[in-house]
Formats: sequence, structure tokens, C-alpha cells
Amino acid sequence: MAPVVLAGTPIYRLTGPLVLGYMWSCGLYGVLLVQTYMYSELFPNDRAGLKALVWVMFFFETLFTVLMTIGAWSMFGAGWGDADVIFQFNWSWGVLPLLSGVHSGLAQGFYIWRIWHLTKQLWIPVPIALAVLAQLTGLWWFSIKFNIAHWRIESLPPLSGAITVWLIGSAVCDVLITLALTGILWRHKRENKYAVTSGIMNRLIRMSIETGALTSVTAIVEAVLWPGWQRFYYHFVLFLILGKLYSNVLMATLNCRNPIFQGGSQAVVEATSSIAQVIPSLQPAFWSEPDERVGVTGVKPVLNGVHIARNVRVEHSSEAIVMTNFNNPHRHGEKKC
Repeated sequence: MAPVVLAGTPIYRLTGPLVLGYMWSCGLYGVLLVQTYMYSELFPNDRAGLKALVWVMFFFETLFTVLMTIGAWSMFGAGWGDADVIFQFNWSWGVLPLLSGVHSGLAQGFYIWRIWHLTKQLWIPVPIALAVLAQLTGLWWFSIKFNIAHWRIESLPPLSGAITVWLIGSAVCDVLITLALTGILWRHKRENKYAVTSGIMNRLIRMSIETGALTSVTAIVEAVLWPGWQRFYYHFVLFLILGKLYSNVLMATLNCRNPIFQGGSQAVVEATSSIAQVIPSLQPAFWSEPDERVGVTGVKPVLNGVHIARNVRVEHSSEAIVMTNFNNPHRHGEKKC
């Protein structure tokens, strides 16, 4: 049986991508729900600003999912069999681009904040912030025009400029953030002469590259699909999941601080809880607060010499990590020499 054709386009190339986008977006929302619950359980003492960011992101993702479900029902439920609903979307689609921009802006703003805290210099985060502002401007302009056109698909081609600025700007921001974080962490790793941080820094570098590549590639592919296949709905698949990728990447970055995500090595677990105490400049950007519940012993550099703890414990692992609890040197029998 030949596929149904609407306006010269096989209908499955219009409805199929939307079905995939709806399903994958709901799946990613489930992942985000689990990650948010884990965060609330594992990090109850995080600073208020960080917890506010997490819950604001979760609120907007929930709102996005609810509105997306309304749009899906209007097309595949109440509007089933009506060809017009394929070319004129439900009112909820007028809000979805704005919410997607909120997700990306909050996540990218968080990484800009990290970069600034790591470098204390403006020449790196300011260009990235300008790129974020450019993509949000394109997104807002597109959203306004799309709502004025009552969410009709034929209104999208005239808005190609704004859509391209939005998608390319998002990809550029992700690439710049990835390069900046990787370069900063690599420099800290080379300048630090202690093996204590080597394994942790490698993990941070790998995490920055992997998460940055995930959102960058998604935004780039969507930017390619949009001008190349405008008459099909392939680009909507990535549009529906891009915001949730940003949210999940942000939550993964926060949750990876917990020892259960450190590969099973006890030494690495203890190093992870204390890494910000060895490199103070990393503390504000990568960890919200030091974990004072973990006490380990080892070596600490000071301004006028070397502080050596009496007890040194090295667990069996692929990396020997020696740490000290700088907040409370008298725990676990530690003494100043």
C-alpha cells in the first residue's frame, strides 16, 4: 500500500519525526526526574543558588513536557484524521521554543559562571555570553513571529534567519564552553605537581568533552536538518529533545560529584570529596560546598612550607591518590608536623 501523501510529501515524513520526538523527550524527562531526585537526596547542603537553578530547570522542563503532551494530543488524539493539524500546530507550540531557550540559557549560563570562577578573567566568558545573547535574541524573535502567524508551518521558511541564528548560536556556545573548560582543566592539571589530582582532573576533562560534544552535535545536526529538509519534520525530533539534553547534562555534572559515580575506587571516591580543597580555585565552580563528612590524610602544600599528615592511606586502585582533610586537620589522628 502506497503511503498517504499530503502537499506532495509522504505523511510519515511529517508525523513520524514528531512521534519520535515526543517519545524521546518523555524518556529524557524520566531520566531528568531520576537525576533531580538523586540530587535532592545526595546534596541537601548545596548552596541555595545552585538548588534554585536545579529546581527552576526542573519546573520549566515539567512545563515543557506538559505543553508538548497537549500538542501531541491535539495532533494524534483529538485531531486524528484531520490533515490541517499537521500544518497548523496547537497553541502550545507557541510556548515550546521559549521554554527550550530558557533551558539552554540557564545551562550555558551555569557553565559561563564556572569558567569565570576558574579564571577570574572576563575575556573568556564574555564572548560566550554574547553568543548566548545572540542565540536567545534569534529564538525570541522567531517565537514572536511564529505566534503571530498562529503556529502555521508555512510561516517558518520566512523565519529561517532567526532560526539559523538560534541553532548556530547554540552550537557555537557549546563548542566554546567545551574548549574553554577543557583548556582550563588541562592547564590546572599540568601546573599541579601532585598525583592527588591527576585521576580526578582526567575525569573532569573527559566529562567536559563528552557532555559538550553531546549538546554541540545535537544543535549542529538540527541546524543542518532545518535548511536542508524544511518540507519534512526531521528537525523537530532534535528540537523536542535539545532542551532536555541541556538539563540532563547539567544534572549529570552536578551529580557526578557523588562517590557512587567515581568508578568504584575508594581512593578516587575520597579524592573526589576533597579535590576542591587541593585546588581552591576549582571549589566555587565545580563543587558547591566541601564535604566535611569525608576525612582522609596525606600531604598539603602551604605558603611557608609543607604540611605532612602523620597517617597516609593509599587504597588499592589503578591510581594512588593521597589526600588530606584541610578543613579539620585533627580528624583521623592527623597532626601538624
